[in-house]
Amino acid sequence: MFHSRTSYILMEGGIIIKSEYFDGINDLDDFNLLKFIVTSELRLKLLFSLYESSKTIKELESEFNRKPGNISRGLNELKSCKLIQKFPNKLYTVSSIGFLLAKNLENLMYNLESVDANGEFWENHSIRSIPNKFLKELSIFNSASIVKSTITEFAKPINVYLDNIKNSTYICIILPVFSKIFMDAIAEALISHDGYLDIITTKNIYDLVAKSDSDNVIKALVRDKKIFFYIVDDLPNIFFTVSDVFASLFLFFDDVVFDNSEMLFLEEKSSLNDSYRFYRYFKKELLK
Repeated sequence: MFHSRTSYILMEGGIIIKSEYFDGINDLDDFNLLKFIVTSELRLKLLFSLYESSKTIKELESEFNRKPGNISRGLNELKSCKLIQKFPNKLYTVSSIGFLLAKNLENLMYNLESVDANGEFWENHSIRSIPNKFLKELSIFNSASIVKSTITEFAKPINVYLDNIKNSTYICIILPVFSKIFMDAIAEALISHDGYLDIITTKNIYDLVAKSDSDNVIKALVRDKKIFFYIVDDLPNIFFTVSDVFASLFLFFDDVVFDNSEMLFLEEKSSLNDSYRFYRYFKKELLK
């Protein structure tokens, strides 16, 4: 990553992006290369076109309806940066460096879509505790809706969460806060649906869960291998849940205060699959 340095790039259309979004870009030369690509619409389009498949110069001229001289100039610029290569059969294709750069740019565009779609949610919360390697996965929330508290239904996000968790069977949770209401609803779902819970939390939160378990319901579910706790020293401030029914995300106002008045909410099957994948990745990274 770019470590402690924060740099910016002005893309076509006036979009300003932080350099910290990019993995695998390690020094100023790499950053300048990235800037060189995204500040030219033609260079960017050519790179993505060849990222998708190898093409001849004639095919590229037809695809972009540009003069041969413009296409040739753009290809030569990409070639001089070692982002593409030309084979004897006159096909152009991306190099390994070009592939990695295009992949990073693709991830960035997904992330920008997510931030743009739910800009108010991200602006209202702190993400300082969330490592960049997890922030880049924001694209799973591209299709999320925001559930907010209202004057007439102050607990709307909590109620929506509880209604969905009670109908869930296979549940995975990243839990940086304790709520007996949530834990009771989860336990009820596991018992009702013969379900399974995989949960990542801290020792402090685990102790609060155990202390509140006066009826030994949680203890019995752990004994029956219906709940698996994974204890870590520290967690980013994200309360993330995914099940076979929904996925959700609560954040914090700052490093201390949890916000239960707004929640990102997903229901689409493809989004749930992506959310399970995110959880597995998060778990693997935290338990290294």
